[in-house]
Amino acid sequence: MVYQEVTMKRTVYLFLFISIAFSYSAQGQFIEDALRFSHSGTLVSTRSAGMGNAFVGLANDASALYWNPAGLGQLRVKEFSIGLSHVGMDNDATMLGITTPGSNGSTSLSHINMALPFPVVRGSLVIAAGYNRLLDYNGAAEIDIYNPQSSIQASLFDDDIDLDFAWQLGLEDTLAQGYIDAGQPGWLAIPVANRVQQIIDQQEEGGLNQWSFGGSMEIARGAMVGVGLNVLSGSYRYERTFIEEDINGVWQDAIVGIPLNGMDYVTRTDFQRLTLQEEYTQDVSGWNMKFGFLYNFKDKARIGVAIQTASLVTINEDYFKTGDSEFADASMGYDLAFENHNYDIITPAIYSFGASYSPSEFATVSADIELVDYSNIELDASNDWDDITINDFNRDIRRLFRSTNNFRIGAEFNVPETGLFLRGGFGYRFSPYEDDENKSEYDVKTFSAGIGYRFRDNFAVQGAYVMSNYESFAYTYFDPDSAAPEESFRYTQETSVSQLMFGLSYYF
Repeated sequence: MVYQEVTMKRTVYLFLFISIAFSYSAQGQFIEDALRFSHSGTLVSTRSAGMGNAFVGLANDASALYWNPAGLGQLRVKEFSIGLSHVGMDNDATMLGITTPGSNGSTSLSHINMALPFPVVRGSLVIAAGYNRLLDYNGAAEIDIYNPQSSIQASLFDDDIDLDFAWQLGLEDTLAQGYIDAGQPGWLAIPVANRVQQIIDQQEEGGLNQWSFGGSMEIARGAMVGVGLNVLSGSYRYERTFIEEDINGVWQDAIVGIPLNGMDYVTRTDFQRLTLQEEYTQDVSGWNMKFGFLYNFKDKARIGVAIQTASLVTINEDYFKTGDSEFADASMGYDLAFENHNYDIITPAIYSFGASYSPSEFATVSADIELVDYSNIELDASNDWDDITINDFNRDIRRLFRSTNNFRIGAEFNVPETGLFLRGGFGYRFSPYEDDENKSEYDVKTFSAGIGYRFRDNFAVQGAYVMSNYESFAYTYFDPDSAAPEESFRYTQETSVSQLMFGLSYYF
């Protein structure tokens, strides 16, 4: 048989009105985007990380600018702090009983903060500015399984021929139109339905940053109020390679499909391999404000309240998808590009309450509770989606998400007559999904430990190690064939995220 090399690379520039059509999560890409930008920061400062980030009711260093700006009023000397963070992510993905490990990691500047007290006749006045790396989006998942029950190919069908990857890659027979005319789904004309080897490699990277300016003043003895203006910036990138192979020679029949170079429909035989590559990128900007109150009773006990307003987040995204198919007598390729899609997300307000207590000058314990109603996430505007689509998204958000009460606890111990500080903490963040209520495996549990040393010359070094664990699930695609069980295109994940942080502080 003569081998026929067919190259059919075509780029189609369309609006990203179907951004969820190629989603890799259960709820659709937009839902994941909205949630990604709604969580509280975890990388803000080395000291607070070592105490489980239970800092709203303590807030007695420059990181108060993020946790509770009112706490800045406790500072009596100028403070400059800087830190680095390495985040490592290990993920065990299990599908059809086969577990495959994946990992990813990055190192970044975690924070730079400066706080400046001003001399006043009574009380205190402190202003501060800083940069904080709030969240890290690195992730990875790998899958390598033989799938006897499902194939990705039926999910590639679309009524719009420009979006129909199955047709453009020669995987779909000309019988599709007949099925559609008969009121049946066109994907029935895609013969490859199961018994294929599937190899998936997906990587995520990026993060969310915050630039802040704020201040605090003491309005009565021990009572302080503060405010901060926060500007958000960040990026997110997702890449996936999906390979599907007929390793057992099951699918050797002919497929009469897309014409070649203006010719009649071309017959291709013996499907061998399909390769799909996706790249999804986002540039993020936004802003919010934070208001705080803190009462300090003789440095023994403190209570604090912080309210972060809803954030207005603007996202500019691009999506690229490339496909290549191989048969015994042909190979084909097709590209899609969806570019310059913009939309605004309003994230929910975050209400935080904290308290700390120092039973002696050497020890402090603290606790925070955080209230977030994720059902208040809202898609606000888009350059592509119409009002009906936006309303549908917001209706789904209200149905899928719930409010949660997250909590954090921490402790700090100063070894007497030394500058050595030992810290520890624990945090618990409930899953925001309505269906995950009473399913603790989907909640994020965080354990932390920290150490610090303050030298006599007003210089301090800090270190912290944080470990978070949780489970989740995702879909490799959505098979429209009801004969394919959900577990044939759904996988579970056991994820561990470790953070190693190092910081320096100078007091002057």
